[in-house]
Amino acid sequence: MNIPARGAEGPTFNIPLLLWRLVLTDRSRWGLMCATVKSKQFDKHVALDEAMDLFWERGYHATSIQDLVDRLGVNRQSLYDTYGGKEQLFLSALERYRELQDAPLRRTLAREGPVGVVLREFLQEMIKNLTEGDCKGCFMTNTTTGLAGQDESIFKICAANHRQLEAAFSGLLLRAQQNGEIAPDRPLLTMARFLVNTINGLGVTAKATRDKKVLEEIVGVALGALAL
Repeated sequence: MNIPARGAEGPTFNIPLLLWRLVLTDRSRWGLMCATVKSKQFDKHVALDEAMDLFWERGYHATSIQDLVDRLGVNRQSLYDTYGGKEQLFLSALERYRELQDAPLRRTLAREGPVGVVLREFLQEMIKNLTEGDCKGCFMTNTTTGLAGQDESIFKICAANHRQLEAAFSGLLLRAQQNGEIAPDRPLLTMARFLVNTINGLGVTAKATRDKKVLEEIVGVALGALAL
């Protein structure tokens, strides 16, 4: 190919330079596209945990979309594209809380030793969590008392959590029955529901008092009623 020299008639082209500029332009566009895609990508689990903490701290109604955008570090469109909006994000956060609480609960209830001791230790740990630190209470209990009666989707998650707790306590009480700690004719499911009611009650009562002694007395009466 004959390329006119500088100063000769006709336009002057530097083909290698022109090709390089084209490559740079394409790469720049590719980089811009990657940056755009990356801005829409974020760790969904981390973002969901952040949203869960924010809803837990402030409650559903006091948390705005802008609060979520600021806390999660994403733009509004990414939030809507990923979760569909504030209500859907709240439901996902509530489900996330339920999932995160399940494994620690089961590990605690699976501890060796008399069931009465295991239960007392579990309830004492709960009292500590309810009365120390930021005192946010239990996210699930807060939601159950504040929103479950107003929204069917929230009700279903709270009800599923209730059944999950019933199953966990039923398993523990079955162990107590098999070990001879409670009579064989005691209704395990009813007792498990009583325990669920007790921990929900502790969560609500802790909103009105920071006195551990009050909560510990409630626990003592509950365990006495179960004969554990």
